[in-house]
Amino acid sequence: MDSIDRHTLKALQQDGRKKNSELAKEVGLAPSTMLDRVKKLEDKGILKGYRAVMDPEKLGLKAQGFACISLDRHQVKDIVLLENKIKMIPYVRACYHITGRFDYLLHVVAPDISDLGNLVKEKLATIPGMGKIETFIVYAEVKPDQGWPIDAA
Repeated sequence: MDSIDRHTLKALQQDGRKKNSELAKEVGLAPSTMLDRVKKLEDKGILKGYRAVMDPEKLGLKAQGFACISLDRHQVKDIVLLENKIKMIPYVRACYHITGRFDYLLHVVAPDISDLGNLVKEKLATIPGMGKIETFIVYAEVKPDQGWPIDAA
């Protein structure tokens, strides 16, 4: 990956709707060449898709937190079941299998704190194989997700 690819990735990460002609002009390439480069980044799986960034509060999602989960059994069938159940819960934004004291870290959202509590009690805690759940409420988003550090790649 060269400096043009890095510039392209940073620009698209910042604005996924940026026009090909604008990208080409920024890096000094012909629009057709720029389009080919973007296509190659997509084909390699570096560019996996494009998304809109939304304001969760304007969507009615005013509470967010993190849930750390420990399994009570570490058998493959229990792990697969837990992961499949978590994937089906729309209020779980992200789930990571981690090392350390807990097995999973989930980023969760809900309309309010009460709904967040119900999410933990009624959805997460009822999954077979679930052990301990420890939740952390987010007071404020100090640094929102700004994408991946392209220059470090």
